[in-house]
Amino acid sequence: MVSHFEFGGVVLEYIRHAGFKVKGTKVIYLDPYQIPKNMEKADLILVTHDHYDHLDLNSIKQIYKEDTVLVAPEGCKLKEIKIQPIKIGQELSFGSVKVKAVPAYNLNKPYHKKGMGVGYVVDIDGVRIYHAGDTDRIPEMKEISVDIALLPVGGTYTMDLKEAIAATKDIKAEFFIPMHYGAIPNTAADVEKFKKEVKNAVIIKPLL
Repeated sequence: MVSHFEFGGVVLEYIRHAGFKVKGTKVIYLDPYQIPKNMEKADLILVTHDHYDHLDLNSIKQIYKEDTVLVAPEGCKLKEIKIQPIKIGQELSFGSVKVKAVPAYNLNKPYHKKGMGVGYVVDIDGVRIYHAGDTDRIPEMKEISVDIALLPVGGTYTMDLKEAIAATKDIKAEFFIPMHYGAIPNTAADVEKFKKEVKNAVIIKPLL
């Protein structure tokens, strides 16, 4: 288990749950949730869907500054902060960063219907990162080709550990990092098993 992961000059920190900080020439947060105080302000915040543990207003306020851009699917609403909406298949550019929304949904669970939320493929400084969002192992994963894939493993609301390990066979990525485990009830997972069974798995210790 490592405190952070660096690839191609881009540094990833795992906050907790589905929350990550990605730092290159810009500072990006994905699904920041219950983040520590005094974290670096964001240039870009990406939210996958409107559930409280992903669209966390308190965390967003902590890292938001005057020129921060908040991107989220159209179902996400905040009164205090303007949201740049994004649809599945749409790509947005922010200087050195390109963001594409990709499908994320449950196949046999009621929590995340198709079209409700998104995953993201983020290209920052030439490093491509896939944040799968809250999803099961879906057919569209076979179209993902990135350097780093961030995959939920906690089950109940998303893929469980077994499904996530299988999904690594679908996704073309050099490194695989598990997420969405242990922070809320019914999401426990043995990530050491993920590391054992997945080539080039990286386990990042959560900040919280």
